[in-house]
Amino acid sequence: MSVVLWLGVFALFLVSLIVMAKRFTIPFSVRVFVSLILGTLFGLSLFFFAETSVSQEVRRWTALVGNGYVDLLRMLIIPLVPTSIIAGLLRLSNTAELKKLGVRTIGLFLFTATIAGIIGLVVGSLFSVGSGMVVGELAKREANTIGNLFAQFRAFIPSNPVRSASEMQMIPLVVFSVLLGVAAITVKTKQPEKIKPIETLLESFLAIVMQLTSMVLSLTPYGVLGLTSYWLSSTGLSALLQLGLFVIAMIAACLLHMALVYGGLVATTAKINPVRFFRAASPALLLAFSSRSSLGALTMTISTMKGRLKVSDRVANFVGPLGAVMNMDACGGIFPAMVAVFAANAFGIDLTLSQYALIVVVSIFASLGSAAVPMGATAFTIITLTTVGLPMEAVGLVAGVDFLVDMFRTMTNVAGDLTTSVVVANSLGEFDKNAFEAQDLKTELAFA
Repeated sequence: MSVVLWLGVFALFLVSLIVMAKRFTIPFSVRVFVSLILGTLFGLSLFFFAETSVSQEVRRWTALVGNGYVDLLRMLIIPLVPTSIIAGLLRLSNTAELKKLGVRTIGLFLFTATIAGIIGLVVGSLFSVGSGMVVGELAKREANTIGNLFAQFRAFIPSNPVRSASEMQMIPLVVFSVLLGVAAITVKTKQPEKIKPIETLLESFLAIVMQLTSMVLSLTPYGVLGLTSYWLSSTGLSALLQLGLFVIAMIAACLLHMALVYGGLVATTAKINPVRFFRAASPALLLAFSSRSSLGALTMTISTMKGRLKVSDRVANFVGPLGAVMNMDACGGIFPAMVAVFAANAFGIDLTLSQYALIVVVSIFASLGSAAVPMGATAFTIITLTTVGLPMEAVGLVAGVDFLVDMFRTMTNVAGDLTTSVVVANSLGEFDKNAFEAQDLKTELAFA
């Protein structure tokens, strides 16, 4: 086959994905998975049957599609991160709320996000995700070098936020955004009329950024097709097993985080049986698992907090909505850390102690920047890989199996919100433990 014929087949695959999106109501995750299958078929066919000169020319065009998608993902980072963090913090009504309810809630969010990042690193390393994977010419990119750990933490101080943005230095930009958000809440408490125009502007700009994010992420099937075709056309079958191992490692990490961290928190702080807690939380967890949307499950989450976990209305109404957009342990902690290990192993990069520490730090801050971002795990992973200096192509390599782990990620995120509601309510004396212990969960579960 000539170059024209091979490119014709690739173009046909692209058109078929477009037709699936425009003419049929096929779920997005299914289209991404189909693109993975088509990319696999095309890449392996090119690897086994095309002449070397033909293969090289065709691969240039598939790389254009795949790497172009990665560049568009990189484009989203600067407008997305500071806007979502500041807008998220401004959703708190005043400094009193920030100090009493907010500090406890956000502090717990960040604590569990830290543990989530560590679990992602440990489980990813134990499973050696990405090891032995052949990535072909995708590997022709050197990682950024990270210097002394203390010098790196010194660089977190945002001396010049504009320069940090231009140089893609994410941590100082995030720190600046958090400080600006806290200052905005202070002004909002004292002079709410002065902050209203900024609040309106931020929400409007965030809506535009969200639309841009949705537009770029809607291109994921085509990016996955290009990256998978390019990748497998130079590697053959050797890398496919690693994707299955990655899925298993992600599921194991999510379940481990739920059992150890969330189960441990409710057992040690509220003194309740973790098994009983998860049984009571099951309606919201099952809906999150099936819907794969923290926001989609929000009504059930708040209802479960009030009706089955016996948390006060005030805490439930605060923690539920805030957690749905700011508490993403699986998306902001486990998944980016796991992909970072995957990228390092696949591209033959040895992570230093500084880089491991950075991954955890990014996990802490990333939880504040979710703001209901579509495919938030992808956005967090881009930030992590960019900060640590790892190839962003790893995002495209695992995107095809994203929907397989997304159910467990979403369930973990919602479990974190439910856990936080109990721990915070207990600390404020707004958790009715007696009513929680007395309820008949079997009977209630049947009608949940």
